[in-house]
Amino acid sequence: MGAGDLSEFRSAGRTLFSLGLVKASEGNLSVSDGERLAITRSGCELARLTEDDVLHGALDAPPAGSSSDLELHLAMYREHGPGAVAHAHPAGSVPAGWAEGEPHGTYAHAPTLSDAVSALVDRERERG
Repeated sequence: MGAGDLSEFRSAGRTLFSLGLVKASEGNLSVSDGERLAITRSGCELARLTEDDVLHGALDAPPAGSSSDLELHLAMYREHGPGAVAHAHPAGSVPAGWAEGEPHGTYAHAPTLSDAVSALVDRERERG
């Protein structure tokens, strides 16, 4: 996960935003090679990511300030292995009474952020 990753995060975030799958500070993104982790910080806007919005750490020592969905990202890496996770909030995907840390929206794990975003877009197209 080198410096070039910021462009992958920016592209993924802009795509989710432009398709209406996130707005404001909704959603989050991460990538992991099985040891290291890069994840968007809590409260950032995916449509306008800066270097400070993508935090780097390790799976066993995630960076402070990580997305509020950190535990869900880590669970997906434990289940599926290295790759990328994208999380979006398509209309109607956040249940009434939702509480911080509970699953909500839609999540996708794939080999790359681009692939994870494509999976979310495909699911949304199938939905309707």
